[in-house]
Amino acid sequence: MFKNLFKKTYTTINSKENTEGTSVKEGTAPAEAGNVPETEAVQETGAQTAPDTSAAAEAGAGTKEKEKAPEPPKASSPQEIKDLWRRCNKCGRPILVQAVKDNDYICPECGGYFRVHAYRRIEMLIDEGTFEEWDKEMEIVNPLNFPGYEKKVSAAREKTNLNEAVVAGKGKIFGYDTVIAVCDCRFLMSSMGHNVGEKIARAVERATKEQLPVIIFAASGGARMQEGMISLMQMAKTSAALKRHSEAGLLYVSVLTEPTTGGVTASFAMLGDIILAEPGALIGFAGPRVIEQTINQKLPEGFQRAEFQLEHGFVDRITERHDQKKLLGQILKLHSKEHGWEKWSDERNSVRPSVSDFLSSTATWLAGGSEVKPAKSRRAPFSGIMRQKTLDKIKGRQREAWDTVRQSRSAGRLTATDYIRILFDNFMEMHGDRYFGDDGAVVGGVASFYGMPVTVIGQERGHSPKDSMKRKFGMPSPEGYRKALRLMRQAEKFNRPIICFVDTPGAYPGMEAEERGQGEAIARNLFEMSDMKVPILTVITGQGGSGGALALAVSNEVWMLENSTYSILSPEGFASILWKDAKRADEAAKVMKITAEDLYDLGMIERIISEDQPATAENIEVIGQIIDKHMREFFKSCAQRTPEEIVKQRYDRFRKI
Repeated sequence: MFKNLFKKTYTTINSKENTEGTSVKEGTAPAEAGNVPETEAVQETGAQTAPDTSAAAEAGAGTKEKEKAPEPPKASSPQEIKDLWRRCNKCGRPILVQAVKDNDYICPECGGYFRVHAYRRIEMLIDEGTFEEWDKEMEIVNPLNFPGYEKKVSAAREKTNLNEAVVAGKGKIFGYDTVIAVCDCRFLMSSMGHNVGEKIARAVERATKEQLPVIIFAASGGARMQEGMISLMQMAKTSAALKRHSEAGLLYVSVLTEPTTGGVTASFAMLGDIILAEPGALIGFAGPRVIEQTINQKLPEGFQRAEFQLEHGFVDRITERHDQKKLLGQILKLHSKEHGWEKWSDERNSVRPSVSDFLSSTATWLAGGSEVKPAKSRRAPFSGIMRQKTLDKIKGRQREAWDTVRQSRSAGRLTATDYIRILFDNFMEMHGDRYFGDDGAVVGGVASFYGMPVTVIGQERGHSPKDSMKRKFGMPSPEGYRKALRLMRQAEKFNRPIICFVDTPGAYPGMEAEERGQGEAIARNLFEMSDMKVPILTVITGQGGSGGALALAVSNEVWMLENSTYSILSPEGFASILWKDAKRADEAAKVMKITAEDLYDLGMIERIISEDQPATAENIEVIGQIIDKHMREFFKSCAQRTPEEIVKQRYDRFRKI
C-alpha cells in the first residue's frame, strides 16, 4: 500500500523546486528513449519533434545497471513524501530533493545532471548582491497571430515566474564585471523567438558599449515555431551583435548545457571565444531522432554529447558544475585589461614559479595522466639564475652533429607540457580546431607569466608509450595546426604574447592528414603568423622537423636548446634522397648544419639555451631558470616597440634570409 502511494507521489515535486527540469509526470515512469513528453520546442530541421530528453540525454551518455531502489522513510502524509523525494531520470533511484540542491543539482547516486533554473544558475555563479537584471519585462510578441500562442506564453509565464526563456543582466564573478545570460528550458523548452533573440542582442550590445565580457549559458530545443521566420532571423540578429562585440576586442564565453540544439546551436551558442560544456549535455543542430528518421539508422551511444563535441573539435573544455564559477573567474581574470605586453616591466613581479610541486605532479602525470594540470601553489622567490654559457664554451664541447640528433630524440627529454608547468601559472588548456577535431600532438591554451596573460602552444610528443601513441609522437595533423592558429588569432585579439615550443619529427604524413589539407594548414599558419601584431617567441626544445616545425616558428625570435635540431628533413631522409643510403644519416647530420651552433652561425636563430646536462626532469629547474630569465628580457624589449614595429621586425627577420 505504502509502496504504491510512494510510486505515485515521489516522482513529481513542487514546480518551484529547482530540480523540476527533469521531473516526470505524476504516476508515470521516468522518460525512456522514444517516450518523451511533448514540448513546444522543435528541431531546426522542420520536424515537429522536441529534442531527445530521454533518460540518457538528461544526465549524459551511457547508462548504469539499475540497482534496487531504497525505500524512503515513512512520512506522515503523501505530501511530505512528494516534497522530500524524487526519482533520478538516469539511474532511477529515489533521491532526496535537498541532497540534489546541495550537490549543485547533480544526482548524488550516479552523477547525472539535472537542469538548473535560470535564477538559480545565476545565484550559483554571480557574487552575492551584484546581479542587475536587464529587460526583465517584455510584452508578448505574436507576429504571425498564431492561434493560442499568447495563451501558451502566458501559461509558461505563470508556471515558471519568468517573462521569457532567457534571463540577462550584469554581475560580478570573483569581483570581475561580466554580462551574463542564462536560458531556462522550463519556458517553452527555451525555444528562440523574438523576445529571446532581442534580450540576448540587447545584452550583447550593452556589453559592447560598456566594454564588458559576455557569458551565455545556452539551452534550447531550437526555433520558436509559432513565430515562423521572425524566429529564424534571431539567429542572424544575435550573431551580428556578437560580431560587433568581438570586433571591439571583448571576450565571449559560451557554456553549453542540456540540451543545446537547433537554431541556438547554429548561432550564438557556437560563437564563443571559449566554449565550455557540461558533462553529457546534448549538443547538436538536428536532434537525434530527426537524424535517425532521416538516415534510417540507429545512432551510436554518445553521439552529439559534450564528449563527442570535444573529440570533434567544437568544445574547448568540459567543465563540472562544481568547478564552473572558479573556472569562469580564472577566464575573466586572464582576459582582463589590467595587463598587456606593452606594459611589461621587470619590476612588476619579482617572484617566479618554483619546481617543488613540479616533480611530484610529473610523477602522477607520467603514471597515466595526460592533460596538463595547473599546480596548486607555484610561487617562490626568484634566485640563483645561472648565466647562459657563452657560445664559445658551448662549441667547446665538440659534440658530433649525430650525437645532438640522438639527444634531441631522447625519450627522457623534457616535453612541451614540462616547460609549460615550470614556466607559467594558471595554464588552461583549450581544445579543438572548430572544424574537425582536436589533436593531442599540439597542446595550447592561456596562462600567465609573472601576472601577464600569454598564449602558450607546444608540440607534445608524450613521455609514456601510451601517451606518445595518443599524440602521434608529436607529429601534428591539420587540426593541430588549425587549433594553434585559432589560439594565436585569439592572442592577437586579446593582445597577448605568444610562446611556442617546438619538438616534432615533422607534420603527420598519413592519408587522413592529406585528405584534410595538411599543406594548406601549414601554409595558413605561415601566412597568418607573419603579420600578427603581438610578439611571438619560439623555443625549439627537441626536434625541429621541416615545415611541421616552421608552422609554429614564424616568430620575432627563435631560440634553440643546445641539444636540439632544426632541419629541412631528417638526416635519414636527407641521406636517402641524395645518397640513396639512409645508413649515412650521421654524415648527413653534419653536412646539413642542423645543430644550434650551426644555425646560430647562419643567423637563423637568436639564442642558444645552454644544457650543461641534457634537458631532463633532473635538471629542469636550471633549464627553466635560464629560459625564464631570457623570456623576461624578451618581453621587456618588446614593450618598447609598437605593434607595427613588432610586425616589421618579424617580416625583416625572414626577408633577409
